[in-house]
Amino acid sequence: MFEGKIINSQPIKRSKAACEPFFLFMGAILTAIVLFGFIPSVLSKPNGAFSLPLLYHVHGMVFISWFGLFTLQAYLVRGRNLRLHRRLGQSSVGVAIAMLITGYFMMRAAYALPAFSIGNNSHAASMLFPTTDLINFSIVFVLGFLNRAKPLAHKRLMLLAGILILDPAVARMIGTIGAPFAFIPIVELGLFGLLIGYDLVRLKRPHWSSLLGLSLFFAAMALKFTLAQTPAWSDIANMLFG
Repeated sequence: MFEGKIINSQPIKRSKAACEPFFLFMGAILTAIVLFGFIPSVLSKPNGAFSLPLLYHVHGMVFISWFGLFTLQAYLVRGRNLRLHRRLGQSSVGVAIAMLITGYFMMRAAYALPAFSIGNNSHAASMLFPTTDLINFSIVFVLGFLNRAKPLAHKRLMLLAGILILDPAVARMIGTIGAPFAFIPIVELGLFGLLIGYDLVRLKRPHWSSLLGLSLFFAAMALKFTLAQTPAWSDIANMLFG
């Protein structure tokens, strides 16, 4: 994450923008949402947290590791510790792959539960929510990794990877405070708004990566209201998760 281009084994001289604290601030916000979203729901289990299957714990650790790694990488860039930053950046590939693998098996486990539902959607329709999350996460992570020599794009794409996979944590946080389901996209749009607002202040325009992330978010929303309700998606969900 946040890697910089190297010429003759020496990093290019960074501008002040490369060390801006905004991304550390956003990493802390996203991590706090994840912790506040998952910890109360886990601790509220009647038989305790350890009554959950091992898969849940593994996925939870991988999930929080992603946000912890992003925040740590932003901190290292802020402190100009670029050597360690680059070394840790390679580990983001393993964490991303683990996110996808454990995420898929969590979806299979959820699909096996007859009562599983997201926002009062049908069993099959609900599966499109985490499916689009994983797809969008994959798109921006790959782009972020490919753009690691371009700090402006790289750091935004890695932040967007976190925002686009944050849906489960936001949903649990909203449930914990008792707010309506509609507040989930409002919170997420607020995170996009912070990024684009920051672009306007620093760059005088939205960065292309920020607009891409917002476009992927709206595309996923459109699919949730259209494709999710069709028999075709029901057949796909049965094939993928049944």
